[in-house]
Amino acid sequence: MKLRKAKYILSFLLITLLFSGCIGVDRSFRGMRDYILEYSKNQFEKEFEFSLGNISIGMAEIALNFAETDEPIDEILSEIDNVQVGIYNNLSNYQINVNIEELKFITNKMENAGWNCIVKTLNNDEITAIFVRFSEDELNQLFVISVNKSELVLVEVLGNLNKVIEVAIREKGFNFAMNH
Repeated sequence: MKLRKAKYILSFLLITLLFSGCIGVDRSFRGMRDYILEYSKNQFEKEFEFSLGNISIGMAEIALNFAETDEPIDEILSEIDNVQVGIYNNLSNYQINVNIEELKFITNKMENAGWNCIVKTLNNDEITAIFVRFSEDELNQLFVISVNKSELVLVEVLGNLNKVIEVAIREKGFNFAMNH
């Protein structure tokens, strides 16, 4: 029985990749990626870059119906319209020298493009910034930028993120695990 479920899940995932038509990232994502890469003194090589649209996410929801889980993953996925991810490896001979100026540059660029920064972190070897965008008082976009010594990671999520947060709080409350 488990083998049969696994075959269904793999079939749905394959169909999703073949028929989604949403493998490449959109122009906005590429523009932000290019701008960040242009500013950087390091050379990056794309490890992978992809986008999952409504069809792909819908197929994942169907596949999850075969999985046994108590988590509300299907409810969360039903609120997500698009996910874009890019990971780029640092090819430079020297390690990235992360500094406050680079963080300010990224923040200014994103804010000029209509994003609001909600989290910024900077330590010796990593910058992470999380940005959000609202439409008619509804949170509908999230963009994460993380740069460390070896890679640049970009993630964008579009959808009804107010509902996603509502589901997360309903299911987990405010009992989030925090690293000290």
